[in-house]
Amino acid sequence: MANTYAGEIGVTWGEREFLFRPSFSAIASLGDPKHLIRFLGRIQRADMDGYVAALAMLNACHVGDGDLSRLIGYFKDVKGRLRYVMGTMSPQEIHILGARLAANGMIGQPRGRKDGKPADSFDPAEYVGAAVAHLGLSTAEAWDMTMIEFQRAIDAKFPPAEGEKDKELPSVEEAEAAVNHVMEMRKRIASRNS
Repeated sequence: MANTYAGEIGVTWGEREFLFRPSFSAIASLGDPKHLIRFLGRIQRADMDGYVAALAMLNACHVGDGDLSRLIGYFKDVKGRLRYVMGTMSPQEIHILGARLAANGMIGQPRGRKDGKPADSFDPAEYVGAAVAHLGLSTAEAWDMTMIEFQRAIDAKFPPAEGEKDKELPSVEEAEAAVNHVMEMRKRIASRNS
């Protein structure tokens, strides 16, 4: 059974349940720190590249035995060409789950950066080191943590000062600007597709 509070996702198919856990070790298996930030950008795009990234994320985060190919599909060589064979899940479902796992594993619970600049890399080893040093976990336990678990444990050990939590939330003006930007982007996309 998936622990959604830790960022896990469970998929029930027939009699089977598939568990996907975006642990630091699963995220690290996808590439080096600079690649992981590019990967996070790729997986959020609604194109073939984003879909392939979502497949990679699901494969990396799958916990336990069992073949995912009947659920999410697989690639096979057909006369020297790579073809994708669909599984039971639709491409949209795969993409959504993969993107959600990436967010749970690399962003956790969204927080504003102190300097306001976007990150140029994501190094799971830094979080593992902090978990070992500050939370008293073994290295294996720390690598098995998800970003959400890490954030909650750090917040419990080092509670934010009064008023610090409010600084992480966007102001009303920032939230309205973000919504307006998204609505404008949707209008542009709709006008291009018309």
